[in-house]
Amino acid sequence: MKDLKLYYTTEEVADHFEVAPSKIRYYEAEFNLKIKTVGKNKAYSKKDIRKLGKIIALVKEDNYTLQGAKEQLKRRKDEQNRNEEVISRLKNLREVLVRLRGKE
Repeated sequence: MKDLKLYYTTEEVADHFEVAPSKIRYYEAEFNLKIKTVGKNKAYSKKDIRKLGKIIALVKEDNYTLQGAKEQLKRRKDEQNRNEEVISRLKNLREVLVRLRGKE
């Protein structure tokens, strides 16, 4: 998806991933993706396309089942949340240490 559009149709997304449009709609339903609807058509943002890309990579390339892909995505999200929490704590600790150092 090289052009600068904000939203893409189901057909454009399917062409990008080289799958049938029905597969895109199936993944959307199976993984409970909240895709914007404009009239009767779905409008996929770049964020939506990245999510679909992760799903398709897990299913097609890594040979996960749909259930396995769901678990893997959940695991990755949990890991990302833990990493963000650790980073936040380290930043807070750094601020405290900088303040302590400044008082000497």
